[in-house]
Amino acid sequence: MKKMMSLKILSVCAGVALASQQVLATDAGKFYVGADVGTTQFSGDGPGKDSVFVAGQSFKDSDTSYGLHLGFQFNDWFAAELGYTDFGSATDRFKIRPDIMFIVAPNNIQTVDAKGVSLSGVFSHHFSNQFAVLGLLGVSSMDYKSTLSGGFSPVTGSLLEKHSFSDQGLIYGVGARYALSDSFALRADLRRNDVGDFSLDTASVGLEYSF
Repeated sequence: MKKMMSLKILSVCAGVALASQQVLATDAGKFYVGADVGTTQFSGDGPGKDSVFVAGQSFKDSDTSYGLHLGFQFNDWFAAELGYTDFGSATDRFKIRPDIMFIVAPNNIQTVDAKGVSLSGVFSHHFSNQFAVLGLLGVSSMDYKSTLSGGFSPVTGSLLEKHSFSDQGLIYGVGARYALSDSFALRADLRRNDVGDFSLDTASVGLEYSF
């Protein structure tokens, strides 16, 4: 009797394991798209891009970010993902070098807008059919638009200087995904872009659709 019960339990466990593998396998070989919203913290030696600022001042500000991504799930644990993020803009005020003389008050406020694309590998570990944790590692390319303002002249009023630049670096992070159905899933991410003089730390939540 005990032997029969043990065999039944083993059969049930084997069936559950096989079913789980089949459910997880359905994610393999699929494309997915996603959209997310979050917040990004800008930090780093941002003023280093302009020679009038005292070197080494830390840039710190945050803004709302929006992102889109497209991925392909090669197997249960690995996907390749292309992403685009509008990180918003950050503004800070900085000290001017004391050895520089100006006829009018210099610009001492810097605003930076950042947008970037990334190509990453996404590594998954499933704890159940619905829930998985993620690790992300890849490369990113960032486009910055910088505005210097704050100076004032009785003739011209407020002074503005605008310039743009781009740079490449790394993206890495962790996240989690919860499947709502065969096609839809919730996803949360913590990511860092180390690009040029800036580090951009993003926390986001979003929705994915597999097809």
